[in-house]
Amino acid sequence: MSSFFPQSTFFGIDMMGNALNMFSVAENQTSDNISNVNTPGASRQQVDFTEQTPLVGSPFMATHVPGTAGQGVTISQIERIHSDTYDAMFRGASSSQNFYQTQQQMLQGVQSQLGDPNAGVGTQYAAFQTAISQLVSQAGSGNPGASRANVLNAAQTLASALNNSSSAISNAEAQVMQQGDQLVTKVNGILDQIAALNGQIRASTAVGDNPNTFKDQRDYLIDQLSQYLSTNTSIQADGSTLVTVNGQALVNDTVTYHLNNPIIGQATNGTPTFQINFANPAPTSTTPGIPLGSGQLGALQDLYNNKLAAYGTQLDQFAGALSNEVNRITQAGFDQNGQPGTALFQPLVAGQPITAGNIQCAITDPTQLPVSLANTSAGNLVVPLNSSNNTVDTSQQLTNNGNLANPPAAPLIGTLTVSVDGVTSTFNYNTTAGQNSDTINDFVSNFNAAHTGVTASFDPNSQRIVFARDPQNEDLVLRGKQQGNAETPQFTITDSNFVAGTPAVSLVGVLGASNINGVVQGANNAFAASDNGGANALVKMFQANVGIPALETISTTAAVAGTAMTVALPSGVTNVQVGQVLTIDAQPGGAAPQENVTVTGITINPATGIESVTFTPAQNHAANFSVTSAQVQTLQQFYGQTITQVGIDTQTAITGNQTQTSLANNINQTRQSISGINLDEETQNLIKYQNAYAAAAKTIAALNQMLNTVITGLGVG
Repeated sequence: MSSFFPQSTFFGIDMMGNALNMFSVAENQTSDNISNVNTPGASRQQVDFTEQTPLVGSPFMATHVPGTAGQGVTISQIERIHSDTYDAMFRGASSSQNFYQTQQQMLQGVQSQLGDPNAGVGTQYAAFQTAISQLVSQAGSGNPGASRANVLNAAQTLASALNNSSSAISNAEAQVMQQGDQLVTKVNGILDQIAALNGQIRASTAVGDNPNTFKDQRDYLIDQLSQYLSTNTSIQADGSTLVTVNGQALVNDTVTYHLNNPIIGQATNGTPTFQINFANPAPTSTTPGIPLGSGQLGALQDLYNNKLAAYGTQLDQFAGALSNEVNRITQAGFDQNGQPGTALFQPLVAGQPITAGNIQCAITDPTQLPVSLANTSAGNLVVPLNSSNNTVDTSQQLTNNGNLANPPAAPLIGTLTVSVDGVTSTFNYNTTAGQNSDTINDFVSNFNAAHTGVTASFDPNSQRIVFARDPQNEDLVLRGKQQGNAETPQFTITDSNFVAGTPAVSLVGVLGASNINGVVQGANNAFAASDNGGANALVKMFQANVGIPALETISTTAAVAGTAMTVALPSGVTNVQVGQVLTIDAQPGGAAPQENVTVTGITINPATGIESVTFTPAQNHAANFSVTSAQVQTLQQFYGQTITQVGIDTQTAITGNQTQTSLANNINQTRQSISGINLDEETQNLIKYQNAYAAAAKTIAALNQMLNTVITGLGVG
């Protein structure tokens, strides 16, 4: 037998009244969605309907029986349609996109100001080379002064280009700092807002409310935060969000950890570094910065530390090496007036090292451009070495050579001591057949290979041996001995076998050069104003591998194979970098134990500012071994690599920006398809809820009519 629970008309009216309330809430929520269709960060909110718990039987009837009465509809929750997974994906892509976009904007500006490859330092360096080449090719022409003036103009233009490039890098670094200050202020403001919303969400959650709007606002703020640095979030049990950057808290519940404005700190190798720390405790120059990851702040950090600072260092290294190599030649020469040469490039600020921002052409008078080198052919101390009218065959042996004025009767074994810049080098000669000086050709070849700073040649027209000062004929052995001392234009050659009046017993005598033995060769006896030896040496320099940065020193401490050691550098040498290749213990011809080592660490004495480098040799080296920059590339190749790197970095930023922008947009479209507000869908919902509301209202009207009929028909009232 079935039973039922009798329900009154009032029960139906109450149920429809509740339905009106529920559909009214649904209509209001739909209206809220529609009104926020263009609100940044707003998520779609959905009303979840559910049946109310049904009524069961009365005390006089069985409970769970057919006829149990439903109580209508209720709203279980207003659900926030949202995907935390897509949020995280979007923020990662957005952070990367902002990283590359910031770098693209900055690097394109720097690249434009550097002006290469069509202008800038590279172009002016090429023009400087051309001016030197023209000076060589126009030697003896009617207007040598114009060629000299052209060289000085090109040198000054090159120095100005270096100044401008250095300023471009410095301005970019200053712009990075300025932008960093502005962004940190924005970030701190966002962190405060997130913390405040955490408190509101936690309080609302605690009393059972759905703080959906607050969550939308918080997520939108975190989206914004991800534009500036890498962010990670973790929803806590109380509804608050923990926001971190690389594991370090930025917001924890309602507590905010503010960032400090960027400072220029110092890395362990002494390199200036852009870093951002937490404001509390107050950071110092040695406080390690926060790893910001990507985003705009991460881009600024990477720009300063890994790009702009590197470009600036490389420009300084180029300027320093350029001035070192050019000045070695100009200081080894004479000007047109026979005065010892001076440095062509000098610092703008006296006493400071030459850098890209601190370099100028110091010579303004074309007659003072030192392009002449001491050359024995300019004087009359060296005489023809042939006898009578004979012509010397330079490939014939010297011993008992009848074509010589003073042939040796027996092989000569001795030493030529060459003095340049106060540093002596020795050339051990032996005229025995098959030895290094048995013929004039062999002597010239082997003497020049000794790299003493002087070169020998034979002039077939005058039948004379020629000795000339040659700053390009100095190897790392000689440079290590000089330790960066300024070049001088004089040189002296002394023969260990020399006996006055007996030329045949010494090599200089056999070669007709007895009169220069022990005599300083310089402006008094070996100078010709029209000689272009210095210009020729500059042409060779452009084509030769050089040490970059300019470094020539010695280590007073012995080195042990496989053991790291530290060597202090000369004062003013501060642009050596980790990864730099150095040549230690240079030997003639590169013989052992000469080797190349890689700098693995750099330290700076805070009291003296002296920089020290650390490296690990593979061989043992006695104390006082030389330490120089490895000569592995030309100046043009080095600068070309710098500009190429700027171009590569710029293109990487452009490509990265395009890729990450596309990725972020695609992820956001998918995210919006899930949580975004769709007007068409909301309009359909509104119509659906309106129809339901109208139906409930009609039901109430019908029930009311029934109730009136009953009351009136029964005469009640």
